[in-house]
Amino acid sequence: MVTMTSRERVLRALSHKEPDRVPYNLRPSEEMCAHLRREQGDPDVDWAEFFGYDIRYVSIPLPGCPEGVPKREWTPRPAADDMAVCGDLTGGLRKRGLAVCSAYSCGVFEQAKHWFGDVETLTMPAENPARLERELAALTEWKMAVYGAYARAGVDIVWIGDDLGMQQNLIMSPAQYRQWYRPCHLRIVEHLKSIRPDIRIAFHCCGFVTTLIPDLIEIGIDILEAVQAECMDLGLLKGEFGRELTFWGAVGAQSVLARTTPEEVMEGVRRTLLTMAPGGGYIAAPCHTLTDEVPWESVLAFHEAMRRYGAYPVIK
Repeated sequence: MVTMTSRERVLRALSHKEPDRVPYNLRPSEEMCAHLRREQGDPDVDWAEFFGYDIRYVSIPLPGCPEGVPKREWTPRPAADDMAVCGDLTGGLRKRGLAVCSAYSCGVFEQAKHWFGDVETLTMPAENPARLERELAALTEWKMAVYGAYARAGVDIVWIGDDLGMQQNLIMSPAQYRQWYRPCHLRIVEHLKSIRPDIRIAFHCCGFVTTLIPDLIEIGIDILEAVQAECMDLGLLKGEFGRELTFWGAVGAQSVLARTTPEEVMEGVRRTLLTMAPGGGYIAAPCHTLTDEVPWESVLAFHEAMRRYGAYPVIK
């Protein structure tokens, strides 16, 4: 197969077709980035450039909350000048043949928890449903503006999401999600696709979310991001949903990268690729940002495994 540009590679994978190799990336903590700078003796080395990732992230800053304004009343919209800067940066990255994804901004459930706390957010459906309805409507309008700015800036992927899962179950019942949060997510997705019908939407969710995957597919989500291997059956995900949903992640940060040898890391990555890569619809990555508890040797082993095993057809 002819070697593709990074953007061609990612878009082909998102179309559930096999590119020349599996797109991949790793989200490092600042401690990880500092380690790379020390290793290379270069204070300006860029992580994504050094490892040759296919996807770059762009960010549109939001103004901070002025003193004296309650945070619950502060829902800042992206400024036109900042959107223009992001658009120029996005265009430059795409000219280099790179795929572009928006920076992550949490969704309505996570934002509600920031405002009201976990307990009040989770008890409001029973104790004050009218208030929750008003708050979620306002939050949804705000998030539509934030996410929509990225769609207008020309990114290939808008990265939205809400952490709905724990390690073995959902944070709330499926019925509660469908009553309160699915309508918000649907409005956001419909808004983004009204701006750009070709936009791809990645939904971030840590932990177990298998029960809600049919809902995410029905509302128009294109990519499930994180895909925590310790919480869900990767074979089931690929077999049941792999023709409709792209998976981004699935390399266990806990089970593969944090407490194993480099050889075991490479074998864990190889096994993940065997399950998730066939037929496209997969971007390989650890299932979360890696902190300094992950050995540097494991980081290098992840990248070596992708170079060794990531080409199509996947070697069994």
